[in-house]
Amino acid sequence: MKILLIQSDASYLEFLYRTLAERQYTLEIASDGYTGLAMGLHARFDLIVLDSELPRMDGLDVIRRLRQENDSTPVLLLSNSNESADKAKGLYAGADDYMVRPCDSDELLARIYALHRRRTGGFNAPSILSIDNLELNVAEKVAYRANQRIKLTAREFQLLEFLIKNAGRVVTKAQILEKVWDNTPISSTNKVEVYINFLRKKIDRDFDHKLIHTAMGVGYLLRAAN
Repeated sequence: MKILLIQSDASYLEFLYRTLAERQYTLEIASDGYTGLAMGLHARFDLIVLDSELPRMDGLDVIRRLRQENDSTPVLLLSNSNESADKAKGLYAGADDYMVRPCDSDELLARIYALHRRRTGGFNAPSILSIDNLELNVAEKVAYRANQRIKLTAREFQLLEFLIKNAGRVVTKAQILEKVWDNTPISSTNKVEVYINFLRKKIDRDFDHKLIHTAMGVGYLLRAAN
């Protein structure tokens, strides 16, 4: 599991890092809210452990901004306050759980486990599709390549999901129209070409290895590096 720790208290950060590193979680650190927000929006994390009191941007503002950007990464909010009103503010802002500092290490690990289990659909396998360094979280409608978040429209996500489910084999424009556009009266093969180009700009442009390929006269396929 990859976790982002946003914590300005050096001593408490040491406790969090030691506790989570012992479970072999992959950890990244931000010491202020502004940096933490930027990291959270530009890379994929399975969980964010966020302090409520931070320099440059407080924890509640970080959560609000994440949710405004449709980032649904689970957030465990840590606070010095045990007041019900403060807990409510944190949860209404978009936090998934709230803990009062200092917290017990066993309880912390249990809550992290519960949040991760909830996100991945109970005890079942996560609803994640992947090929090469491209990953789609189908449940949350989020895409990443090389852990960098890619902003897609709903239609672009549908198209990419169809391609990745058929990775390694050619799909025709007619098949794409049927599955992605439901063969609506306004659908056309030109629309497929336009959206394939949109995806190429977002998925492939910044990478040497291209995943989306054209089968001339037939259609398209998604293919990993050999």
